[in-house]
Amino acid sequence: MCPCIVITYPFPLGRATGGARLTREIARHLGKAGAEVIILPVSASPLSRYPRPKVADKFLGFEFDEDLSQYSVDIVRVPQHPLHWRFDGLAVKNALRKTLKERHVKIVLSFFNEAPAPAFLRSRGVKFGYIAIWQSYAIVLTQYSRLGRVRKLVWKWANDRYIIRPHKQADVLFAISHFTRQELMDVIGVEGERITVCHLGVDSIFTKISRPRPVEITQFIYFTRIVPLKGILDAIEALGMLAAKGLKNWNLRVLGLGNHEMVRKAAREHGIGHKVVVCDPVNDERLRRELQQAHLAIMPSHAESFGLALAEAQAAGIPVVSYDVGSVPEVVENGVTGWLAPLHRVDRLAQCIEEAIWHPETTYRAGLAGRERVKQMFTWEKTAATILEGIKKL
Repeated sequence: MCPCIVITYPFPLGRATGGARLTREIARHLGKAGAEVIILPVSASPLSRYPRPKVADKFLGFEFDEDLSQYSVDIVRVPQHPLHWRFDGLAVKNALRKTLKERHVKIVLSFFNEAPAPAFLRSRGVKFGYIAIWQSYAIVLTQYSRLGRVRKLVWKWANDRYIIRPHKQADVLFAISHFTRQELMDVIGVEGERITVCHLGVDSIFTKISRPRPVEITQFIYFTRIVPLKGILDAIEALGMLAAKGLKNWNLRVLGLGNHEMVRKAAREHGIGHKVVVCDPVNDERLRRELQQAHLAIMPSHAESFGLALAEAQAAGIPVVSYDVGSVPEVVENGVTGWLAPLHRVDRLAQCIEEAIWHPETTYRAGLAGRERVKQMFTWEKTAATILEGIKKL
């Protein structure tokens, strides 16, 4: 009998983010493998509180409904809780009540704060699990340390109530890297036997992007969230160092959600404002066109649980410059498919970029090596098979 799997997701499915994309692809490939899947995405404005702004229809992802339905994937959108993002799990719980009356659900898999109470599911004979994709549990759970005493106590209570306890109560956790598995054990306190490492996949269409041999390495790209933790300011500073040395024959395209003006201001301060273009996030088709034009991906994140953008860049045949941190070494092979610098060593980051510029043939071959690595290691078919195998063992 095919299992019925519910996947909850805390945000709309139509946003051009890695989280929305991986949720759709996991559901699609679970369906291809024979499961019935229901996605419960929350139509939420991220990290908002009363009065919570309404999400525009264009971000709700209605364009994916028909495509996913052919793989036995249904989408049931959940309204955000009116008061606070922390309470979106209550809205999901209410939606689940109806689903559980209509379908025999084997397991509910969640990501963040949208997770329903494990006790609620257990009372109905439904298993509960997490797809653990947080950039860093250690960083998230210590953010409150700089707050005042009262707010610190509130945040600590909320983290325990909505993060730590539900993770400890989960029947299974699918960690998307060995790094994340270790964090779940060390930071959350989850027993290792309940954690399965389940790398993410990359759409094979990225591997079909043409990759001509470049004469020069001049086109750089950054395509992930535009926040300091993702290393965008490090990238700008490193490129400013190169420009100060006279290496100016390049352009950087920055694509993503976040503080665009912060990037433009940093670029101006480092004397490279005219060489950096900042754009909104793009859809998959536009992203493939952007990757086709790029020679080098510069994404020096300070923490990663997997690094889907790093894997997608390599699938497109583009070598990566990043930091040697978190799960990045699991995705990028240093000196083979890209270059990794020690964390916060912007000078070393600049050296890595300079190495790529001065040796275009080596850079080109690193991109091809990355493409082959992704083909062998990171497929959605493997991701779905690992999840299904983990569910069968429950």
